[in-house]
Parts: sequence; structure tokens; C-alpha cells
Amino acid sequence: MFSLPWLELSRFKRHTITRLAMIVIIVIPSIYGGLYLASNWDPAGHLDKLQAAIVNEDTGAEKPDSDGEKLDAGQELVDEITPKGEGGFDWQETSQKEADEGLAEGKYFAVLEIPSDFSEMLVSTGGDDPEQAGLRLRTDDAHNFIVGQMAGTILSEIKDGLSKTTTAEYVNQVYLGFNDIHSETEKAADGAAELHDGAGQLHDGTGELVGGTTKLDKGIGTLQTGLIDLDKGAGELKKGSGDLADGADTLAKSTTEAKNGSKKLADGAGQVADGTSELRDTADEATRKAEDVKRKADDVVDGARPKLERAEGDFDDARTTVRGDMDDRIKQLQEDYPDDPNVKKLAEDANGLGEDLDSAHKRASDAKDKAKSLEDKLTDAVDGVMDKIRTADKKIGQLDDGAQKVATGADDLHSGLIKLDAGAGKLAKGAGDLHDGAVQLKDGTAKAKDGAGDLKDGSEQLVDGSTELDKGAGKLDDGSGELADGLQKGLEQIPTYDKKDRENRSDVVAVPVDADKVKDNAVDAYGEGLSAFFVSLALWIGGMITYMVINAIPYRALFSSATSSRIAWAGYVPGLLFGIAQVAVLYAILTFALDFSAGAWLWTLLFSMLAAACFHSVHQLCVAALGGVGRLIALVLLMLQIASAGGTYPVETAPKIFQIISPFLPMTHAVNGLRTLVAGGDMFIAAQAAVVLLLMTAISLVATTVVCSRKRMVTLTQLHPSLQL
Repeated sequence: MFSLPWLELSRFKRHTITRLAMIVIIVIPSIYGGLYLASNWDPAGHLDKLQAAIVNEDTGAEKPDSDGEKLDAGQELVDEITPKGEGGFDWQETSQKEADEGLAEGKYFAVLEIPSDFSEMLVSTGGDDPEQAGLRLRTDDAHNFIVGQMAGTILSEIKDGLSKTTTAEYVNQVYLGFNDIHSETEKAADGAAELHDGAGQLHDGTGELVGGTTKLDKGIGTLQTGLIDLDKGAGELKKGSGDLADGADTLAKSTTEAKNGSKKLADGAGQVADGTSELRDTADEATRKAEDVKRKADDVVDGARPKLERAEGDFDDARTTVRGDMDDRIKQLQEDYPDDPNVKKLAEDANGLGEDLDSAHKRASDAKDKAKSLEDKLTDAVDGVMDKIRTADKKIGQLDDGAQKVATGADDLHSGLIKLDAGAGKLAKGAGDLHDGAVQLKDGTAKAKDGAGDLKDGSEQLVDGSTELDKGAGKLDDGSGELADGLQKGLEQIPTYDKKDRENRSDVVAVPVDADKVKDNAVDAYGEGLSAFFVSLALWIGGMITYMVINAIPYRALFSSATSSRIAWAGYVPGLLFGIAQVAVLYAILTFALDFSAGAWLWTLLFSMLAAACFHSVHQLCVAALGGVGRLIALVLLMLQIASAGGTYPVETAPKIFQIISPFLPMTHAVNGLRTLVAGGDMFIAAQAAVVLLLMTAISLVATTVVCSRKRMVTLTQLHPSLQL
């Protein structure tokens, strides 16, 4: 079974060149796979070897509500990413001109431009018109397209970091705002509580005000009633004082006439000297009664109307006594001296005096009825009359002393009547003044009555207003209480945050979703992730190289008695052995040179050998069936498998045609199996891939056996091929 394969291999021991050929066959896949993986082992970890420029034109901006604190976000960003390894690339701060020239020449792989309004836009997030801050990253695909893609990722990380910092700062200010709101609300709650206390006191005060205004209104009502009564009394006083003034005028006229009569009496007094003795007694009696009248008049001044009425009665008694006795004496004188003209004249004068006294008595009586508050002036008038009566009494006494003194007594009587007349005039003037005052009093009381009415209306409005004020104060008290309670409850619901809490919350809000990228069956390096593809490529190329150097089948055995299957096996076993050697050398180099590791080492090696066995069976078939053209077909298959095996990107991202042919190509299953085993994934996937590779290997060997059977007959085309590679 192995004699033919060994015979095929033994021919490589004859010469050094053939031995070297064997080494080349084994090493070529390792060189191919090793170089590719080495160059792509960890490109992201070496980005700091790529120079990039950063142009900072930011002019800074003043932070809002910060008392002049300035934000220089552009420089902060420069300071953050320019240290080696901090910003992905090796960032160098340059001018705009240097950055443009460096990007065009390929010195810089990227240029990050920070505009002049960068800080201003960041600060605007805390104002009324927020705007987004912008960064500009420039790359040049003419120098390297992949770097441009990587630069985009780096820009996203920078942007995310800035967004997180800016958002955290903004949210921190928001939480500080909560603290300010809490503080101001607390002040408002305290103020509302004080307002509630004041409103309560106001309500109490308005309640007292309502009581006071009610009492005031009641008092004003009483005042109004009193003023109405006063006005009525003032009207009566006005009328009475008017009547008193009229009576006083009449009295003054009467005393004037009495004065004139006393003059005539003085002329005839000498003729009545004989009767004056009796007249003196009468005058004394009249004087006593007049004194009684005066005392009673004084009682009127001191007291009341009853005394004035008694005084009037006494005055009437005195007038009756005086008039009766004097008339009797005069009549006696007339009887004694009927022809004496002086006696006759005296009788006429005495009669006139009596009439005057009657008239005076009547007017005094009327004045008594009408005068209520004029007692003082009436007393003066009575005093004046009493003075005259006393004078008359004295004169009558003098008349009684002697007739020679009658004329003198009559003169004295006349003088007294003059004074009486003057007193009556003063009485008349006083009564007129009293009437004028009463008129003014009436006008004043009328105005006071009207004013009291207005005052009553005002007091009623004041009561209504104070009542409404009390109701309003009650509502204010209730409302301020509700406000105080509401503010207190609201205050309890407004949170406050200390510095540590603000920072923690700001970080959470700035990045509310903490997304962790979790890799199941993660590999240690980017190169390990690509190793399944590059190992498969290396082993496919190893199969191509193997059957470029060795024969696909031992052609001389075709003309022997060996079976076709044995012949096919004889050509396949050397290739299989080379494939196993290629796998061993390749993984040895990867392990020691690149620190390659696999999740399942043993199964990875066994699966790789299976893939090499499958690839070699396909190459054997191509070369055995088509010779040089078969090798060209193997190369075409390589290109198709590179596009459809899904080694770098999932095959689903490739055009539809590659997705269709992918399941029918051996490298697709080799890549899937190796990727699973290297990463330590689901062994079922690797087992499926292994079954497919075994099936493809068996199909290829069967097909090669068929080809061997056909090769036993040589045709002219084989002897003279139209194309030989």
C-alpha cells in the first residue's frame, strides 16, 4: 500500500536540489502565512507610530455664571491627546500650514482641526441658544485608506470623550441648580410661613376692625339721631329767640314811652306830695315783692323754668298790688283835689305808667315762655327793672318825706326810667344777637345733620369694607397657609446633591448606557482572529507548491498491473505527508515567532492537517486530470475562495455570487472550522466543517482514481498537447 508512495518519495533523495525542493515545499506555506500574519498581527496596537497633526485655533470662552472663569477646551484637548499613546496616533501640535503640507506629503496620516469657536460652542450648552461644537478630522486616502477608517474611529472616541465631559459638566451645573432651587424654595417656604403668621394676625386685626367699625357705625347712628334732635331744638330756639327779640323790641319801646311819662310825672310830682306817704308804704311793699321777683328771677338763672314761672306769678302779684293801691290813692287825691290839674295830670301819668307796667308784664310773660337759654340776659333785664323800681321806691320815699322833694323824686324817677329804657334797649340788642346766633346754630345743626348722614353712609361702607377686608384676610390666611404647606412639601421633594453625589450622577447622566463589548471566545490579538484565513491560504498554496514539484500520480505505474486506486493513493500520500509537515512547521513558527495560541490546540492541529489533506486531494485531482491547466484552475479556485471564504468580512457582505459558491469551496469550511478551534468556540461547528472536508477529500480521491483509469489509455492529444504548462 505504501510501496508506491515511498518509491515516489525516494527519488527526492538522489540529489541535493531535490532535497532542497522538499524543504521548500514544506517551508513555503510557513513563509506565506507567517509573513501575512506578522504584518497584520496587531496593527491597532501600533497606531502610536503614525504621526498625526492637531491644529488648535480655539480662542477660549468665558463660562456662564462663573465670575469670569475661562474655558479653553481646545488646549485641554491638545494636552489630553498629545502625550504618547493617549490619542491613538502620535499627535503633534502644528500650525495649519504645516499640517496641510504634512498631510499632502504623507508625513501626517491625519489632521485634527479645532475651530476658533470650539470653547464658545461648548459653553453655549449652558445658555439660551446652545450650538454643537465641531471638530474636523482630515485624512488622505491617496496615502492609506485603512488609516482613514481608523482615524474615523479615533475621532469618534475623542468626540464621545468630549461629549461625556461636556455633558457631565452641564449636568453638574443642573444639579447645582437643584441645590439653588432648594435653597430659594426654602427661603420662599420660610417667607410663606411668616406670611401665614402675618396673615393670621391680619385676620385677627380685621376681625377687631369689623367690631370697631360696627360700634362706630352704631355710635354715628346715635350721633345722627342726636343731631336731628339738636337741629329740631335749634329750630325751636330760632323761633323762640325771634319771638324774644320781638318782645324785647316792644319792651324797649314801652320803656321809652314810660320814660316820657315819667317826665310828665316829675312835672306834677309837687302836686302829689301829700299822698306820697301812703304811696311810700305801697312802694315799700312793691319793692319787697319786686325783691321776691328778683330772687325768683335769680332762681330762674340758676335753675329752671318753674322758678321763672313762680317769679312771673310774684311779678304779677306785685304789679296788681302796685296798680291797685296806687289807683286807690290817686282816686283819693282826685276826690280830695278834684280841680287840681296836677292831681289830674298825676292820675293820667299814673294810669299811663300802669298801662306800661301791664304791657311790660305781658311782654315779660311772653319772653318767659319763649326764652329758654336766654335766662342770663333776662336776668340783666330784670335787674335793670329792679334798679328802676328801687329808684322809684326811693323817690316815693323822698316824696313821702316832703312835697318839696317830689319834683326831685320825679326827676330821679325819670332818670331811672331813662336807665330802664337803656337796659331795655340792651335787652332788645341781646335778644337780636341771640336770634342771630340761633339762626347760625340752626344752619350749623342742619349742616351737621347732613354731614352726620354722609358720615353714617361712610360708616356703613366702612363696615361693609372692613367685613370684606376680614373675609379677604381670612382667605389670605387660608391661602398663605396652603402656600406655606405646599412650599414645604415641594421643598421636601426637591433634592440636593453634594459634590461627590453630583459628580457620580453627572457621570451616569453623561453616559446613561454603559455598553460593554463582551466577546465570547475572544482571541488575544488581531492576527489570531485572521489566522484561520491566512493559515487556510498558506495550506492551499502549500498544496499548489507540492504538486508543482511532485507528480500528482506515478505515471509509470499506469502501465503496470497496479490498480487505479493504488496509483491514485501513491500520488496522494506524498502530498499528504508534505501537507502534514507544512502544518507542523507553520504552527511552530507562529507559536514561537508571534506567540500564537489556540483555544483547542490538539484539535486545531488535527483539523489543520485535515484541511491540508483536503486541499492536497483537490490539487492532485486538478493536476492529474488537466496537468498544467489544472494548476491554473487551482490558482483560479484560490482567487474565488479568497473572495468567498469569509476570511476577513462575513461572506454575507460580499456580492450574491460569492455567497452562492461559498458553501461548495473547501476553504470556506476550513476557515470556519479553524476560526472556531482557534477561538475555542462551538466544537459542533468544527465537526461539521471536518465532515465536509472529509467528504470533499473522499470525492477528490475517487475522482482521481477515475482519472487514473482513463489515463491508462494514451491518446494523440496527450502525446501532442495543444498547450503545455
